[in-house]
Amino acid sequence: MNVNFFKKEINENEEFMNDLRKAYLDLKSAESFFENVKDPDLVDYAVFRLEAAKSKYSYFLRKAKQKGVIYKGAYNT
Repeated sequence: MNVNFFKKEINENEEFMNDLRKAYLDLKSAESFFENVKDPDLVDYAVFRLEAAKSKYSYFLRKAKQKGVIYKGAYNT
């Protein structure tokens, strides 16, 4: 069991869901950055960041499926 900043115990599923939400939000941020990048020197970085975020989010979705966790979106608990 992990302990957060406020010393509240967080169970394994809550921690997993927090990681999944963060991966989703990171993906959305990377998509936004990619869509709005204007500097040619940042295009490679934007592509790399987007692909990394997709990979991370896919990993967590696969783990959720294996665990039988139903993910309703980043803002639902």
